[in-house]
Amino acid sequence: MINRKILYGYRIRNGILEIVSEEQQTVKRIFTLYNAGASYQGISDALNQGNIPYSQEVPLWNKHKVKRLLENPRYTGQDDYPAIVDMEAFRAGRQKSAEKNEKRRPHGEKSPITYLTPYLHCTCGGKLIRIGGKWLDSGELHLKCGSCGSTITTDTDTVLTEANRQIYAHEHPKQNAYAPSAEVIRLSNAINRGLERPDSPEAVMALILQGAAARYDCCPEPISEYENFDHLPKIDWNHFRRVVSYITITQEHIITVQFTDQAGKDE
Repeated sequence: MINRKILYGYRIRNGILEIVSEEQQTVKRIFTLYNAGASYQGISDALNQGNIPYSQEVPLWNKHKVKRLLENPRYTGQDDYPAIVDMEAFRAGRQKSAEKNEKRRPHGEKSPITYLTPYLHCTCGGKLIRIGGKWLDSGELHLKCGSCGSTITTDTDTVLTEANRQIYAHEHPKQNAYAPSAEVIRLSNAINRGLERPDSPEAVMALILQGAAARYDCCPEPISEYENFDHLPKIDWNHFRRVVSYITITQEHIITVQFTDQAGKDE
């Protein structure tokens, strides 16, 4: 299956990341529908019924694509992406998601926030402490560094999704090794023979250009940031405790997981 290489709603033209106006309207519609009470599945069904393609290669939407879009803070202008939705609409969606998750959680079961907050660190190295008692059962995280005093506001779903994605990527590394094809080997041999007896420099140059094109065709495709993450497994907290050392959150809401097997590597 072919996956999008650029986040939905954007494209790169002349080396510049810009908004696709048609997709911009769809992104806004998704946030509006979800904040009005629609489900992920209901939104994906509406988009498919309206013949609104996710991409040319994979036109159909599903609930996972809708959920992933709603959880992505880049739509608010983070990481140098042009903003499509405002922070208020984004946070409203995260709050609604947290409320739905709270209703689905069995009575007495610990909330993800309870598991997550002990792992949160500031960029200064200090621990991030959750503040604001009235938000205790909310999906929104109001954090303050116990060392430098910095404050950060984010939400549980965003941190969980990104941490889960990084755990999955860490444990399932992509195999992107270059592997020459039979055509590359044939052309390489022909080039070597031509260079040994350059009776026709033009012919040798043509072979070199063909060889370069063949090698390029064998290069691995760039991996999309979101490729193969339509079906991320649910977090296993016992496994989480074994593999995660801590999670750093910056003022710009960049989330980085430090794994236990990385201890000492970054020092």
